[in-house]
Amino acid sequence: MTILPADLVLYQRTQPYPKIPETVTMTPEDCRKRHRDLQSLVGQKQGNSTLGEPTNWDEPPFVAISDEYLDLVREDKIDVVHGKLVGVEEDGALQIGDGRVLSDIDHVICCTGYTPQLHDFLSPSILSTIDYNGGDGFSPSTLAWETLHPSLPNLAFCGMYRGPYMGIMNLQAQLAAGVMSGTLSLEEEQYQSALKTSRVIRSSTPRAQFPRFDYVGFMDTLSQLCYQGDYPKYNREKGDLVVPTFYQPDDELSQKCQSELQQEIQRGQDGRRMPKVVLQSILGKWSYDRHIVHLQTGKVERVYGTVKYSKYWERSSTDDDDDDDGNADEMFRDDTKDNPVLYREDGVYEFSPTQKFDVHREYEYEVKNDALEIYFVEGGKRTYLFLSLKFVPETTAQQKSSTDDGYWVKATSDHLCIKDLYSATFRVKLNGLSASEVIIKYRVKGPAKDYESTTILKPQQS
Repeated sequence: MTILPADLVLYQRTQPYPKIPETVTMTPEDCRKRHRDLQSLVGQKQGNSTLGEPTNWDEPPFVAISDEYLDLVREDKIDVVHGKLVGVEEDGALQIGDGRVLSDIDHVICCTGYTPQLHDFLSPSILSTIDYNGGDGFSPSTLAWETLHPSLPNLAFCGMYRGPYMGIMNLQAQLAAGVMSGTLSLEEEQYQSALKTSRVIRSSTPRAQFPRFDYVGFMDTLSQLCYQGDYPKYNREKGDLVVPTFYQPDDELSQKCQSELQQEIQRGQDGRRMPKVVLQSILGKWSYDRHIVHLQTGKVERVYGTVKYSKYWERSSTDDDDDDDGNADEMFRDDTKDNPVLYREDGVYEFSPTQKFDVHREYEYEVKNDALEIYFVEGGKRTYLFLSLKFVPETTAQQKSSTDDGYWVKATSDHLCIKDLYSATFRVKLNGLSASEVIIKYRVKGPAKDYESTTILKPQQS
């Protein structure tokens, strides 16, 4: 199992170099495949939140990448409003496209990006040549490779479309420099074919999130023009990672990048990232069912209820928290980067058919030293370490019991409580970055204890 940053996961070769022609349109089936691929990465978290999943998979997906946003939604720290903002009233109320008005707004942050302003300094004849539309932030001009026009030999554009990457802009600059210096010669047929592609992108309906959404294909297309296929020299095969550093002639720099990528892959395989992935995957609300089997007598007790793993938690004031240091835990925890996760369990303990009583329990989970550590919480405060878990993928034979596309990871740890030994086994079933099931087993042995506790957790809808 390899855990990598998102950009390295998303930009891998699906076929050997060069991936040409570049893909510039998506059929409904292409859209559905992309939705399925993205869902396989995200798992059930988004669907189980108020954000929900896209309802029309026949249209292109729109993606936002964030370490925090979805978890903030799931913990009710962000209220999701479905709809399009169409206006702001004088008192600050927000007008939604379906007629709703959201009032009591304290602040409005406008994340509008950039709009093209070429009409402020280019002549009308040039704007006409490139079919410029200043109101189209998606792709405001018709250009060959979003860079050149055969009727404008001394003018070039870099990054003039929505969502350009630095690697693309670097190759665009090299293409422009090569053509203007005369070191690159392009045929009229190449220009006209590229202009046709630009028109297809601009007229596509429905539009994708980005006009040049096939990043690998566009990089390969530009490299063919700039270097006639000599570069990249590395990572040309299916499954290889695509990085801009390979698209240039400095071999020493490319080898250094190759070495750093291998180190990144090694870090993704040595287990150090697994605890954070597991902890992120279990955030949210769960239902649980626990059976406690006393091995000497055969008696079975049951506990059931709800569990919440919270990253953004608040601590209610207690009688023990009357000192100044307790105030930090009573506030909303906004120092989230290194926040421990609070495990809160509320349930009903069925001691016997006629004896039931309410129970609750808290732990704190935290990633430390490449392990997921669990701490006892007593009187509203963390006390001492309970378990230190290092997760590894289960073996192939164990994985065969899976009934869907998920995969299991497992960790074991022991805790000696005076004379009682707690042997713990945690199993987490991951579907992408979301856990779809958690099984926690304790085998407890001691002078007065001999039982096995098995808890199964299933995710709840937010």
